[in-house]
Amino acid sequence: MTLRRRAGSAVPALAAAALLATACAPHPERLAPAPEAAGVVVLPPDYDSRRAYPVVELLPPTGSTAEAILQIYLAQAGLGALYREPPQRQLEALWPYLFPREGSGPGFLLILARGRGRASDYRTEAAWTGTIERYERRVLADLAAAADHYRIDRSRLVLAGFSLGGDLAWAITLRNPDRLHGAIVMASRASYRPTPDGAGDLDRRGTRFFLTMGSRDIGTRRRMATAAADELQRWGVPHRFEVIPRLGHGPAPLRVFAQALRFVLER
Repeated sequence: MTLRRRAGSAVPALAAAALLATACAPHPERLAPAPEAAGVVVLPPDYDSRRAYPVVELLPPTGSTAEAILQIYLAQAGLGALYREPPQRQLEALWPYLFPREGSGPGFLLILARGRGRASDYRTEAAWTGTIERYERRVLADLAAAADHYRIDRSRLVLAGFSLGGDLAWAITLRNPDRLHGAIVMASRASYRPTPDGAGDLDRRGTRFFLTMGSRDIGTRRRMATAAADELQRWGVPHRFEVIPRLGHGPAPLRVFAQALRFVLER
């Protein structure tokens, strides 16, 4: 499983931060009311109730929401006018950018995890452990609820996130190799480590990881992400690690995120 680093276009960190702040402004008309822990399911444009779909759940970064990540990608695609549209409309608009060649990519159900990341979620080791466990319960409940209402491909359940959301995607996937097929981990320390038995399960089950890091992110975060990629290499786990030139602390550019989706959804 070769460690690879490929260049990608960057979005300045300050611009990403501004977009996150803008995207987090409340728009109560955008989503239907839902229980606190319930994620929002967004169907693919070509949804067919007879087909079983993979599922990708997007987790929130610090100080923001999962929905804000969609809106950053809308801005990158020049579709900022759709900020106030429902997530279903936003995903439909982004679809040609995620899968630019018609029929070239797998359809998937997107789940936007509820909640807003907070610095207090990882202020202490005990707080971080509690945060992982809290979001793990939410994710597993979201996936179970999706399975109750839609046909899903249980062999391809994937988590994704930026910053805190990436750390959660990494940790929860490592803790559940029997349930989760992979993770997209963007600009995250990826500090959680599985037990030796858990690491062996990753290889046997074909779990896949796509890690990204900005070349201008802080040194500690870059070193820890590199160490995580090195661990995946040692465990024999399929993965890619992309360093994005001129990017600070931000999610991978839309083009790279599209590559990550295709990679983690492979069987």
